[in-house]
Amino acid sequence: MERIITLEVLAALSQNGFSLDELVIKTKELFEREGLSGFVSLILRLVDEQLCIEFISGRRATLSPCCGHARHEHLDQLDRRFRTSIGMVSLRWRRLRCTNCGASFIPLREFLGLAKHQSKTSELERIVAEIVSEQSYRRSSSHLDTIGLIPVAKSTAHRWVAQSDCDMIDPCRDKLDLLFADGTCYKRRPDKHRKINNRGELRIGLGVTKSGSVVSLGAFSGVEWDQIASKIKDNGADDGPLAEMLVSDGEAGIVNNLGPLCDSSQRCHWHIVRDINHALYLDAVEKRQRDKMKKELAATIAIELPREDMDEVKYGDLLELSQRAVEAEKEIGRLVGRLREKKYTFAADYVSNASSHLFSYVYRWFETGIVSPRVSSFIERMMRELARRLKRMAFGWSENGAAKMARIIIKRFTSANKWQEYWNNKLRINDSVLLALRSIRAHNPQTLGR
Repeated sequence: MERIITLEVLAALSQNGFSLDELVIKTKELFEREGLSGFVSLILRLVDEQLCIEFISGRRATLSPCCGHARHEHLDQLDRRFRTSIGMVSLRWRRLRCTNCGASFIPLREFLGLAKHQSKTSELERIVAEIVSEQSYRRSSSHLDTIGLIPVAKSTAHRWVAQSDCDMIDPCRDKLDLLFADGTCYKRRPDKHRKINNRGELRIGLGVTKSGSVVSLGAFSGVEWDQIASKIKDNGADDGPLAEMLVSDGEAGIVNNLGPLCDSSQRCHWHIVRDINHALYLDAVEKRQRDKMKKELAATIAIELPREDMDEVKYGDLLELSQRAVEAEKEIGRLVGRLREKKYTFAADYVSNASSHLFSYVYRWFETGIVSPRVSSFIERMMRELARRLKRMAFGWSENGAAKMARIIIKRFTSANKWQEYWNNKLRINDSVLLALRSIRAHNPQTLGR
């Protein structure tokens, strides 16, 4: 279908002068209020008319949901309005009736692939989902109305996001190179009858494939780590370990449940240096001594791997690096002994529990030549994005709402291509529409009637 549409605009301009700003604002108001939505409505009316002509004349019957009879007749017209990012699109689409079985249907709705009671476009749903993932529902509603002239109430935006499946995560069946897991607290909606307080915890898992791409393994709220491990395992590789290495802050639930799913585990060096301060505090160690012991621990475990490939490293440097790793493990053992001698029980237990996973990244490099991270900064950056949205901008989340918002944020920031692919499929962007501005011309009103 090809049509040439002429746009006629009356421009009344003062001869005494006007500002460029006023002209821009008035033009923007005109097209946002009437022009863009009116243009779309006109195109839909033209398509509707063409479809009905073809059905009534018997030249088209492929969209008919009835008996497939080639003859239809006009039944009535129905008013419909659709919320879009360019305003409210209004039209009266025709309803036809099959002359054979009497079933009625709406050709334009079938042609556009719209749901029976659909009242908004998917492109508007995408805009709302992206905006509410960055700011609160209240601010998002105000932002849409002020900047985009899209009046969407915060309750409506919340309902759209809650009903959307844009947060769905495709399972990864390949063995991962790295598995990251972490959790953060948020203020959830309390329930006295169910004995639920306002302390909720969000737990997420991220994976890194052999090619270096990031995959989301899920976001969970109100779910224990053993259940999370079971769900990730079911969605992972069919056989063998889920990943070659688990990198985490050393939380017992993560290590005990996700650790067995991986070939090895790596304890985050940054967390162990930071968290030993709290263990020493529980042992009543003064701050100056705590700071000194933190520096000693950081220096002991700081083993930097060469930047070049292992094949390019000299044998002497490899031997020195191996000896340093062995000596660092022994020094950690001696540190545990000194802590126990001083009756620093909490600190001794903390370092002892972490000692078996401190240098996994070094031994993996010796075995495979692959450099692995010794800190969990990759997932910590993601957790900061989640905390900014879930903790600083809102409270009173439901567990399902918090997990859903987390999955949206993770998908947008770690799998932007998957996010784009999902919306391209839902919006059916396949170059089926071509619009081109051929010319913009002015006519003298006095000559239009001639």
